[in-house]
Amino acid sequence: MPPPLTVHDIIARLAREDADQGRRCLLLDHSAPRERLSLSAAHTVMQDHRACDRPTCPRMNAAYNVLVAAGKIQPAPGFGQL
Repeated sequence: MPPPLTVHDIIARLAREDADQGRRCLLLDHSAPRERLSLSAAHTVMQDHRACDRPTCPRMNAAYNVLVAAGKIQPAPGFGQL
């Protein structure tokens, strides 16, 4: 008997099926990506996850970090910094 599917497995399958048919998946996967996002993918993730809270959405946080590393986003200075 195969192991039971996880929510991540099901979302990933639906996303693959949508991608195979040229559609964007309407189900958002909030888990951290398994591989580093490309710059283009990071932009898309930030758009798709705009309603998410970055500290609680690992996928949005990963995209944010890619965009910061590429110089596309400049983080706000921390509290008390000039």
